[in-house]
Amino acid sequence: MQLLPHIRLSLLLVLSFLYTVSQATEVEGRWITIDDRDGSRKSIVTLNINETGELSGTITELLREAAKGSLCDKCPDDFKNKPLEGLTFMWGLTREATGEWTGGHILDPKSGKIYKAKLELNESGNSLSVRGFIGFSLFGRSQEWQRYTP
Repeated sequence: MQLLPHIRLSLLLVLSFLYTVSQATEVEGRWITIDDRDGSRKSIVTLNINETGELSGTITELLREAAKGSLCDKCPDDFKNKPLEGLTFMWGLTREATGEWTGGHILDPKSGKIYKAKLELNESGNSLSVRGFIGFSLFGRSQEWQRYTP
């Protein structure tokens, strides 16, 4: 009978570990970006967490036919004239809390401007609020991205 508490404790530790691992990868994967002005689907973005725990985003595919093959012609410095497909446009975000990432930057390829960024995953895990801002989060723009499902 004394073995039962040890089994419970072991099970709790395993579940706790699995939960922690799943929280670290909660936002990783592919997302569909939605235009905050007209509601159309713009691109597929892949979010990855590197070995230091920082989150970055890369444009994997442009969904609008007219945008395919576009270059980041208004972008600054190392981003200038790079193809949008394959462009890492979001970087340096760190996990603040479960489903919340802050402290990074996001590039708007349309304007070429770089903003501070934060992300927040909704409770179901199928929608991601992405906010780019200057200074304080109050002064910025948000988009809702949808988890990509083939």
